[in-house]
Amino acid sequence: MLELPDDSTRPVLSALSQAYAEKMSALAATAAEAQSFVVKPGPKTHETEVMNIVTRMILLASDAEELLRWIYPPKVMSMEDATNRAEAFRSLGDAWVQTMRAGLQKLTVGKPARIRQAHIAAFEFMLLSKGNSIGRAASKFCPCGKCHDAKCTERFKTGVRTLKKILCKYAPGLVYRYDVLHPNRNHS
Repeated sequence: MLELPDDSTRPVLSALSQAYAEKMSALAATAAEAQSFVVKPGPKTHETEVMNIVTRMILLASDAEELLRWIYPPKVMSMEDATNRAEAFRSLGDAWVQTMRAGLQKLTVGKPARIRQAHIAAFEFMLLSKGNSIGRAASKFCPCGKCHDAKCTERFKTGVRTLKKILCKYAPGLVYRYDVLHPNRNHS
């Protein structure tokens, strides 16, 4: 199973990991609920209930995937690893194995998640003190390898805003702590 981070010095990662574990537990419980309908007679009479369960499972899986992308940024698999993983499904046919191997070597569509860990570290750094500004966080955690300028700070502001949206759903207490230390000056 996954070894999720649980570190009191990393409150954001711990909160995201806890939320992920809760979503996965709820998903497992919902799947167990769905299994109970397999043994019930008259599948048409339970169609609405089953569709509601399926909808809940889709939402829970989507939330879990969103959280996991923050905890462990996705990486492209090497050709060898993708081939080894896809070969486990050889019984489904060559086309299936080729499609799966190709899929494992691509990231999902959307903005790459490569610097999310830096945004998490910046947010956690800013939780430590009112004096830890976004500018300090950007110069400390920006992985660009260059002299940090206004673009780095803007990217970090955007990244922290995106993280705050996620945390509003899963760890609102952290957002409250952050907002107390760093009130939004744009809405004064």
